[in-house]
Amino acid sequence: MVRAVSLLAEDSDLWDIVFQESAKRARFIERMVGRASAEILDVGCATGSLCALLRRRGLRTVGIDINEVFVDAARAKDPDGRYVVGDMRSFSLRKKFDVVICLGTTFAYNLTNNDVLATLGRFHHHLKVGGLLLIDVLNAIAFTGPQPFRRRTRHSFSVSGHPLTAKIEHRLQLKEQTMTEQLTWRGRKRGRPWVRRDPAESLRLFFPQELALFLETSSFSPILLTDRYTEPSQGFGGRRLIIAARSTAREPEVSSGATPARGARSAPRWR
Repeated sequence: MVRAVSLLAEDSDLWDIVFQESAKRARFIERMVGRASAEILDVGCATGSLCALLRRRGLRTVGIDINEVFVDAARAKDPDGRYVVGDMRSFSLRKKFDVVICLGTTFAYNLTNNDVLATLGRFHHHLKVGGLLLIDVLNAIAFTGPQPFRRRTRHSFSVSGHPLTAKIEHRLQLKEQTMTEQLTWRGRKRGRPWVRRDPAESLRLFFPQELALFLETSSFSPILLTDRYTEPSQGFGGRRLIIAARSTAREPEVSSGATPARGARSAPRWR
C-alpha cells in the first residue's frame, strides 16, 4: 500500500515558493556558531536552501532529509553541497559535527517521548563534545495561552503566473499535546478548476521547560531559550520555540521504542 503524502512533499518547486529561506534565521545561526570553519549538519534540510545559503556565507554544511524528492532537488540546485536521505531517529553518517541544526518543524514530527529521545540520541552521537545543537519547534504556549486559536487559515501564492490557494484546518489534541493540520489546495489546471485535499498530519507542541528537560536528559546543556530569531516576545507567546544547547561528554540513554519511519515528510507548520 502506497502512503499518501502532501502536495508540498511531492513538489519541491512549490515547496521553495511557499517556504522561502529567511535571512534572519541564517544570521541567527551565524551568531550562535561564531566561527566560519564550523561544519554544520542540517537535519530536515528539505530542498537545501538553508545549506546553500550558509555555504555562501562561508560555513560548511551537510544536509539530511527523509524525503527523497527533496534530497534530489537539493542535489540538483546545489551540486557542490552534500545531501543524504535519512530518518532523524535512526540516521548514521559515521561523522561528528561542530553544529547540528533541526529547524522549521522537522523535530515536531516526533510525536512520542520515545521518538524525541531517539532523535536527540542521534543528534548527540553526531556532535563533538561541546558541539552546538539548535532546534526550532512549535511553542505550545502560543496555542494554549490567551491568544485565540485559529482553526482555519488561508494562504495565497502565485505559481507560474497562476493563483493557488491553500486552506488549512487546525485541530488541537491537548492530551496528546499535538496539533493536526489538513490542507486543501485550489487552483486551475489546463483552464479548469482544480482541488486537492491532502492527508492530515500531526505535529507535537512543546513547552519551553519540557523541551529543556528532554535535552538535559539526553546529555545536552541548554544555553538559550527564545520564541523568536530576534528578541523574545513579551510573555514568551511567539509561535516558534527555539532552543540552543551544548553537547556534554556523557552518553545519553538509548531509547529503543522509536516509531518506525513514516516515509516522505509532509508539509510542516506554516510560519
